[in-house]
Amino acid sequence: MKSKKELRLEYKTKRCQLSLERETALNERLLSQFIKLDLSGVEFLHIFIPIGKYHEPNTYLIINYIQEFFPPIKIVVSRSNFDDYSMQHFILDEHTRFETNNWGIPEPTSGIKVASSLIDMVIVPLLIFDLVGYRVGYGKGFYDRFFSSCKVGVQRVGLSFFNPIDVIADKNEYDVQLTKAITPDHIYHFFDDK
Repeated sequence: MKSKKELRLEYKTKRCQLSLERETALNERLLSQFIKLDLSGVEFLHIFIPIGKYHEPNTYLIINYIQEFFPPIKIVVSRSNFDDYSMQHFILDEHTRFETNNWGIPEPTSGIKVASSLIDMVIVPLLIFDLVGYRVGYGKGFYDRFFSSCKVGVQRVGLSFFNPIDVIADKNEYDVQLTKAITPDHIYHFFDDK
């Protein structure tokens, strides 16, 4: 069993080694899986903006899909505060402007704020996840803190280019399970998320 630190390095490397053609194909397959999700009852959907240099899944494909086929859903994006590892959430619309912060993360500069308690579904960045829905992120705990302020029953949906590993060796009490994870070939359900 590998630690989060070991897994973080391994899967950052694996993502960076993907060819452009392979990465493009994997992103299209992630979208084809995402389309299978039941979005009924989702009014506010939080999604991360991909960090290009880390070869994160291209969430713009999902954003475009939602805007075209589910226009009533309000898409929410975040700005991170690295002083206290908190996040502020904003509606993504035609007025949203982004700037890249010191860590390479595209973030909204302003907009209509949204309380965490209103969010119905969160599309979660990760490097790898395990068979029971725990994930390895970048190690700062932003999303685990964010989840603690969300309503009961919020759907936490991870996106991964890679299939799950058996187990993450060094989980702790602050780690929050995903309710689902999407890979290019499968949607994993971890427990009843209704």
